[in-house]
Amino acid sequence: MAYKVNPFYNIDAPVGQGQANKTLDVKLVQFLLIKVASRTKGKWTPPAAAIAVDGIYTPALGEWIKSYQTTVHATRDGIVHPQVNPHWKHFGTLVSLNASFRNNFGAARHDDIAAESDLPADLRSALGAAKARPEMGTTA
Repeated sequence: MAYKVNPFYNIDAPVGQGQANKTLDVKLVQFLLIKVASRTKGKWTPPAAAIAVDGIYTPALGEWIKSYQTTVHATRDGIVHPQVNPHWKHFGTLVSLNASFRNNFGAARHDDIAAESDLPADLRSALGAAKARPEMGTTA
């Protein structure tokens, strides 16, 4: 299940071909990719195949992930892994997506992503709920 760990949003399991692809985790990745793509024209051009925030992993989503990974110089494996370092020192695809959203939409919008009108209700509920994750540091 997707959840917030200040100051980033995290997932429980990897998203990508052959991965667990939990619905809320996939939705978070889809949402962040679509939002970042809407503000990074000229810096990152996502693949032509459209994706939706529906929680379903598709080959098109895999191509979007690989394209984004290439742009941010992350390992181009088409997989978004959960962030497991409690101090966020290992900057993988998920950290980059969080940072890209924050940089393009501002800290206030990132920190209150649950208020985004186009965020699916089930994802809003998951991200807005407090969840104890002592291994990850502070949660909100």
